[in-house]
Amino acid sequence: MAVITISRQYGTGGMTMGNHLADRLGYKFVFREELARGCRERGLDIDLDRMEGRAPNVIERLFGVNPETLRRSLKETMEEAARAGGIVIGGWGGQVLFKDRPDALHVRVVGSKEARIRQLMESGGVSRSAAESITKSADRDQKLFSEYFFEVDFANPKLYHAVLNTETFPHDGMIDLILAMLRERKLA
Repeated sequence: MAVITISRQYGTGGMTMGNHLADRLGYKFVFREELARGCRERGLDIDLDRMEGRAPNVIERLFGVNPETLRRSLKETMEEAARAGGIVIGGWGGQVLFKDRPDALHVRVVGSKEARIRQLMESGGVSRSAAESITKSADRDQKLFSEYFFEVDFANPKLYHAVLNTETFPHDGMIDLILAMLRERKLA
């Protein structure tokens, strides 16, 4: 069984697609709740909802979570989930933590700024100016988060086997492509 990691630009619906992919494969979708629980079991009590996609402020850097401790706890949690069967990991650096894992497939979901703004307006019911602001801050925060905790920029396409654009493929089309990649790599 494969380990599939899904990374996404905010506003692409990448986590929703990842969840649907897991359902279609009969795999478990591993996201914030499972990862937070696994970290707590390893003695790291953190609020992943609050941390997601943003670098810590100065006080948090001095007194908060050590990046190496977070990476180790997340990797152990992800590895434990993978031992139980096929999984789709939603974000949280799986593409970095499992970069050398032969049964892993790393996918990034992207979209133009305009497409992501439209998606946020439709799915979140927010105004255009709010969606623009959310997109801008999410892009900045994700870059700072990935560089601080994982020492990479998640936007780097070299971290992935595939980068899929929401304007080129709807989510169902992306799932079909991922399934084809799994078959090609003999992971499905």
